[in-house]
Amino acid sequence: MKMLLVVFLNLFTCGTCLAQVYVNGVAIDTVNTPFCQLICSNAGVWTKASIVIDYGQRYVDTGLNRQKIAGADQKPITFNSPIDILNFMVRQGWELVSFKTTGGGENVVFIYLLKRKKT
Repeated sequence: MKMLLVVFLNLFTCGTCLAQVYVNGVAIDTVNTPFCQLICSNAGVWTKASIVIDYGQRYVDTGLNRQKIAGADQKPITFNSPIDILNFMVRQGWELVSFKTTGGGENVVFIYLLKRKKT
């Protein structure tokens, strides 16, 4: 019986510890946002991927005020590629709905539509 209780508590706490994504200090999981969009440019040889998370906020990317994306510890994270941020978001409780690419060659932009998983 004790073992069953421990397993149940672990499952409950693991389900609630997901979904902590911070964008410029805002926990987007606490705002009423069931969907978000990732707009990602591919990383170059000497550069990291450029990522923007659109969750309905007003944001203008001038290059000087890049979004700071962080996990539950609120430490900014640098992503190596569009798949790196996609894997991060899935681990945080989001799921991929659809995607598309624009551009070509070295200027490919990946656009992912995500929705929050129901718990």
